[in-house]
Amino acid sequence: MNPADLARQNAIPLEVKKDGLQQRQNGDWVLRFVVQAADMDQRLTSAPMGTRFQVALVEIGEDEMPITPQPEELDKRPAGAKRMEWRELQPAAQAGVRCGDPVFVAFIKEMRPNLWRNTPDIAECVRTICCVTSRSELGTNHRARVLWHQLDEHFQAWQRVGA
Repeated sequence: MNPADLARQNAIPLEVKKDGLQQRQNGDWVLRFVVQAADMDQRLTSAPMGTRFQVALVEIGEDEMPITPQPEELDKRPAGAKRMEWRELQPAAQAGVRCGDPVFVAFIKEMRPNLWRNTPDIAECVRTICCVTSRSELGTNHRARVLWHQLDEHFQAWQRVGA
């Protein structure tokens, strides 16, 4: 069973409404949703605080069907907001972006085959390489931050060589 099949099998289907959005000082975002009582899953209510979840969101219309965004809507930012440069992102955010990049996954598979064989989860590989239990530690643990920057620089060099 591949990770996508496992995710589908264990998915928690529910409808939510966006209720709040705020950015913390460290650059992380807090996104708040409202869930109707009938949609709330016991796995969420019984999970301890700090439990991590993988989330996929699809906007739906009044007809309950997914909405396909127009190309110009895909890169909407708040008025006056500019695209952040890579170096402006917090290390945890950088790691999150890299973990969603199939090229980065290929890099880890090639450069750390034993780690990938033992831990075929990209986020877990990054945490192991950086000696942390959560990517958020990349913003607070100096050694972990240095390890992350070394890993990312190695990845960028690997890309330039044309792996």
